[in-house]
Amino acid sequence: MAFGLAERVDALEGRLDELVVCLSHSWGGLEQVAAQDAVDRSALGLKVRALVLEGSPIHQNLMQRNSAVVPIPLSFRPRDLLDFRLKSELDRLFKSGVNVVHTHQTTLLGTLIPWMWKYPQVSAFASRHIINNHDKRDFIHRLLYARLDYLLVMSQTLRENVMATHPLRERQVKVVNLGLDFSVFDPDRVDPARQRAAWGADPETLVIGLVGRIDPAKGQATFVRAAAGVIKALGDRAKVKFVMVGEETLGRASNHLGELKEMVQQFRLEDHVVFAGYQENIPEVMRSFDILVMPSRQEAFGLVAIEAMAMECPIIISRGGSAAEIVGEEEYGLLTRPEDAFDLQRQLRHLIDHPEVRAEMGRKARAHVMAHYDRQIRIDRTLELYSRALRRRKILN
Repeated sequence: MAFGLAERVDALEGRLDELVVCLSHSWGGLEQVAAQDAVDRSALGLKVRALVLEGSPIHQNLMQRNSAVVPIPLSFRPRDLLDFRLKSELDRLFKSGVNVVHTHQTTLLGTLIPWMWKYPQVSAFASRHIINNHDKRDFIHRLLYARLDYLLVMSQTLRENVMATHPLRERQVKVVNLGLDFSVFDPDRVDPARQRAAWGADPETLVIGLVGRIDPAKGQATFVRAAAGVIKALGDRAKVKFVMVGEETLGRASNHLGELKEMVQQFRLEDHVVFAGYQENIPEVMRSFDILVMPSRQEAFGLVAIEAMAMECPIIISRGGSAAEIVGEEEYGLLTRPEDAFDLQRQLRHLIDHPEVRAEMGRKARAHVMAHYDRQIRIDRTLELYSRALRRRKILN
């Protein structure tokens, strides 16, 4: 642990009592970041509780991990505004010592903030994970955001979006980059042979991957159309596998997975497309890809992008959101137009036809991620902001 972080933890130990709030039944980047952040801070000896929906993926994940995070499962989904059942739970938690509330869903501020006004010693934090397309500078949102100590975002693009659409002061909005554990995301420690074999890919086969929940917004249909174009262009020499990792969101009525499988059959891609389902071994998955594609309609950031880059895997990502921040001047990855299978096919062909470009891009991508997306830096930056807020509220000297 770096000296600055160790010193900060010493000052907060026994004083910080954090409540992470993530009331979601999904298991995507938002939920995974919320869980990992909570686990990381508790691993330092800090007191962390997590308000979650009973039986949700994040609840199950926290229960399965060997961490000191204390899950507090709710048997109901609170309303977005003034939920009195939630008020009773929050009153109990505040009286038991909680002094920092950190929600990863800004939609919950309407049912969290009103019950916090009579507890001025409690700091309020929120993390925004998605681009906002609505003007929130109305009277109600001004009241809610006035009580917020800090809103945390994961990129400068998100910060600019928030400042343009939210009633927040400059000092309230802070960029805290996502962070990875580079002892886990280390390409030299991972042998991809087993995983590639499971997908039917021998050492000479090029593996092009997509990781994300099965959802129309994630661009899997664009991925399949681009795959069809690539296979047609390459003809008999097409030793390529297109692998989709992910599953449909639990509880949703759609059958987008079935639609994708029908597309694969229509394009006669059964020998080239693999539906790999949900996988937890993400470092191994990323090391097994030769190229990662993120063809989403819009991604605020994209955790899987930096996970792939950390494993020296070049990426192709849709323009918009923070994509330009991730790939720089396209030295760490390539950009493609959202929902444009022809443009994605063009970028794929460039990397397929130039293996030396792939290798160099992968090396540069890892160096870039290691310089800017270290988990220890993320932890330290967050705790620095907690310390500021607690000093402002007289919890710390």
